[in-house]
Amino acid sequence: MKKGIIQGTICAVILLAATACLQAKKVIGNKNYITREIKTEQFEHIKLSGSPDVIYKQISGSPKVQIYAPDNVIDLIEIKVINNTLMIKFRDNISLVNCDKLEIRVSSPSLESASIQGSGDIVLANGIKNTNKDFKLSISGSGDIEGKQIYCANLDLSINGSGDIELDHIVANHVESKITGSGDITLEGKAKTANYGISGSGDIEANKLMVNTVHAKISGSGDITCFATQSLSGGVSGSGTVSYRGNPKNIEFSRKGLRKL
Repeated sequence: MKKGIIQGTICAVILLAATACLQAKKVIGNKNYITREIKTEQFEHIKLSGSPDVIYKQISGSPKVQIYAPDNVIDLIEIKVINNTLMIKFRDNISLVNCDKLEIRVSSPSLESASIQGSGDIVLANGIKNTNKDFKLSISGSGDIEGKQIYCANLDLSINGSGDIELDHIVANHVESKITGSGDITLEGKAKTANYGISGSGDIEANKLMVNTVHAKISGSGDITCFATQSLSGGVSGSGTVSYRGNPKNIEFSRKGLRKL
């Protein structure tokens, strides 16, 4: 009897999920693009869900948000601030097809983090100037993040999806980069310390990020390239390789998987 109840419950859950999928409204974007400004509160974080692309600019003054989209799609995008976070997503049960461009243009005086949970991209158009603040970027989907002139105290980067992060002209005290998915992280600039970790199949390309002290650890199949000027430590327990530039005086590394560039 108990087994029958459990099986019945599972079937009911599956049926509800299937019904929800069938009820998703299919929307085909037209070619009549319009721009709409959205009133918003102050925010320090951005969370992007779905396929819209975000173009962010750090500009003094009040925060601004604009949507550039087909006129039959623009009302389907939901943008609001919750707990100091600008939330960007589609309204429930929307399936968007044949939409060539869907852009959210965002500006604010400062930004402390941005995350992607979908296929949309985030572009940090004029960089980030958070000299005394930390900055965090994370991807759990297939979207990409790119930016130049990233100035912050500590930079925290993580990927557990297939999206990529590419940042140039970094100036930071510490850089933390972690990959548990298949996406890649590419970095250029300088930092005092860095910690690189891969437990997935993605690569960390940081041979143009000049760092005094580097710790690099691989437990997956991805590769790490880095630039260490004073100290290099870490190890490889997977099939990946750590390749390094520079002439660090102190090396504490299991020789397996270590290579000098």
